[in-house]
Amino acid sequence: MTGAGYHLRTFGELRLTDATGGTVACPERGLLILAYLVASGQKVATREKVATMVWPDREKSVAFKNLRSTLWRMQHLVTPAGAVLSATEMEVALGPVSCDVSDFESINGSEESFCNALSLWRDTFLSSADLPPGRYAAWVMEKRRSFTEVLRSGLIKAEQRSADRSKLRAACAHFLEHDPADTTVREILQRVSYGPLLSVRPPAVAVKQAEANAPQAVQLPRVALLPPAAFGSDPMLHAVSVAVIEDITIGLCALRSMTVVAPYTAERIREADDKATILERHGVTYALDCRMSDQGLFTQLIYLPSDQIVWADRFLISPAGLLKQRQEIAYHVARAVTQQVETGRAEHLDYLAHPEAYYAYLGGLRHLSGLGLPDVRRARHEFRDALKHKHDFAQALSGMARTYVTEWLLTARADDELLSVAERHAKDAIGSNEALPTAHREIGVVKLYQGDLDESLAALDRAEQLGPHYADVLYSHADTLVHASRPGEALEKLGNAISLNPLAPDAYLWSAAGASYFLGEYEQAIGFAHDMKDKSPADRIVAASWAMLGDRKKARQHRIRALKANPTFDVDKWLAVIPFKEQWQKDLYREGLKKAGF
Repeated sequence: MTGAGYHLRTFGELRLTDATGGTVACPERGLLILAYLVASGQKVATREKVATMVWPDREKSVAFKNLRSTLWRMQHLVTPAGAVLSATEMEVALGPVSCDVSDFESINGSEESFCNALSLWRDTFLSSADLPPGRYAAWVMEKRRSFTEVLRSGLIKAEQRSADRSKLRAACAHFLEHDPADTTVREILQRVSYGPLLSVRPPAVAVKQAEANAPQAVQLPRVALLPPAAFGSDPMLHAVSVAVIEDITIGLCALRSMTVVAPYTAERIREADDKATILERHGVTYALDCRMSDQGLFTQLIYLPSDQIVWADRFLISPAGLLKQRQEIAYHVARAVTQQVETGRAEHLDYLAHPEAYYAYLGGLRHLSGLGLPDVRRARHEFRDALKHKHDFAQALSGMARTYVTEWLLTARADDELLSVAERHAKDAIGSNEALPTAHREIGVVKLYQGDLDESLAALDRAEQLGPHYADVLYSHADTLVHASRPGEALEKLGNAISLNPLAPDAYLWSAAGASYFLGEYEQAIGFAHDMKDKSPADRIVAASWAMLGDRKKARQHRIRALKANPTFDVDKWLAVIPFKEQWQKDLYREGLKKAGF
């Protein structure tokens, strides 16, 4: 800023700066008074109006007292041009304060002024302020609508004179994020795009049935495509991957079957420390998570209501042929996202009708990420709550089955009743939703521990066909392969599961430790167990591994920990229950456990 006055920033962060650009210490309610005076265009307001707008929840006498205190602090802010505010007994007047809202007054003057206004608008007027309820908040909402209309008019005019189609496309994406039903903006997006945008028809009869049973005002699924963070030393490859995601986002904005978070917002979400909270705040249904690595661009589409990875793929990006790669990746990812959103529409409508069930189900999933008995029983409680809200909720029934199987494993008491209850819940889940991968997975796991390895593998094959990108299904399939005396295949499949779910649950690592043990890779088995958050479930396999490596002291430490958690553990009884296809596995496990002192 130049000159001797002040400048007020109202879009994004609410901040007052002096002539040198330094931030001026000022109470937030004082900043809100300045924002009202300058953005309303009045520059003068009565004390009563200001007090009742800025402190609406206080008695009038208290509101006036707060105003006097705030004005006293503000009137001590003085430059050679004058005080930031002046006041009489009746009125409050604005001093030499310029404001970013003036950028909207010259919006039609040039392409630069339009871009400046767009940059402000996407940060939202007074978005960071704690707005007083009532008249002040209503005034802010009206100003936001007014700025939007001014900018929209500017966009329509800018189409005729602007040669920068990328800026126009980005502007259209922001407007369609704000109002997906704006056909005028959608038509502008079609005209300024480089090629034909996606055209998809909702396919299934199931969708029509779900729509018929849904509430009248159906909320469209909302999609956020999160660009990858910078990776490696080649900035061009990262730039191409970001451009690909932006291309896809712009293309999806033209569809009427979903709403899409604009690229600018998506980047802010990706940078946030707590992405899950921000995604929930923005009402996002599907999130496309993207990461760059030495193997290229990895993408996975997550259906947030059930925290399920519904699609994933990896694409090579190399310095040669970047343009062709960009087009091919954009096509495949956009097609996959569109297909998943369209085919998942019935589930989305079901989520809208039963949100409490889904929230309880997600709570259960969070508890199941651990492997302690208290976590397992908390998860069961959450799944039961979900079933109270929706008695045939297949995902919650499948979750119940998972808790009983996990308890059977952790207690190591060969309690057949736990497996029977798990099987009943899994079959109920399949009866409710035959296409649910996790339900078939639970049948496969139950059959594994009931000793029917062939039926277990058949059920898990079916689960993987239904959910080829579902990491939990791959993990369970791999775990059965360990027991089917195929630990090498199991470890490979576990690697795929971990690549789909890099923040792997302890269960993945526990299974990988077991596969490594049966491959004779004892140090690797210990390494996988060491990476577990709760290492106690793996104490037996770690004790056996240290014993096989000849370190009796460390083996003894882990044996003591394992027996403290389960004092009644008996090697021979446990091995008589745990199914292994070939005898060598039982012999190898018994050898390690006996050497460890069990």
